[in-house]
Amino acid sequence: MVTKIVDAMSKPMHDMIHQQYLKNQDKLPPDFEARINKRTDEMLKSFPWNDLIDSMVPVYQKHFTKGDIDALVTFYGTTTGQKVLRELPAISAESMQQMMPMLQKSIENTQKDLQEDIAAMVKESQSNSDASHQQKNN
Repeated sequence: MVTKIVDAMSKPMHDMIHQQYLKNQDKLPPDFEARINKRTDEMLKSFPWNDLIDSMVPVYQKHFTKGDIDALVTFYGTTTGQKVLRELPAISAESMQQMMPMLQKSIENTQKDLQEDIAAMVKESQSNSDASHQQKNN
């Protein structure tokens, strides 16, 4: 299941990289996108997913009883449960594709706002420093 979800995540991540790449296309080498996509895929495949899953066990234990887990196992053994398992990677990938433009825009807006805030703080700090120097000189 994790392998299928990771594979499904690859395309939306490539799409996001492509959108970012277009902005700086003239500054990057021609094979940049292929190289970065390869690195992204390698990162996804080499990520310690089993360790991540193991770290989630205590969380599940906190929120579910053994009876709950047994019921889930029973559900996933049904036709509908099997369909959920089959369809979930595609649903995850499609959801990511839908969310990526919104997330990207939000991130860009946040970065812009932060840059403006930093510029304002620097300006304020310089003004305070200049005022302090003038008081010392008077």
